Amino acid sequence: MKPRVSFKSVFPVGGDRLAIGNFNRPLLDEECRRLRHAWERSRLPGVEDFEVTARQVSFVAAEKTVDSTWRSIDRMLGDEKLAKAS
Repeated sequence: MKPRVSFKSVFPVGGDRLAIGNFNRPLLDEECRRLRHAWERSRLPGVEDFEVTARQVSFVAAEKTVDSTWRSIDRMLGDEKLAKAS
């Protein structure tokens, strides 16, 4: 089963937003490494912090960039290189 963000929450933090997404299943170690590496290669403007664990992904971003950041994470999770790890 391909990993995906199955539950998303967004909270106001100062003038930004803290977004937390839970995966539909725990990511394997290799999937976590690949997602982190993909994120480092394609950092998005307006995203101040990004963290991924086996169970969730979280980031702090400007309100206007939250939706595009979720879409970017979805694309990264759907990437064949990441999918090969599962």
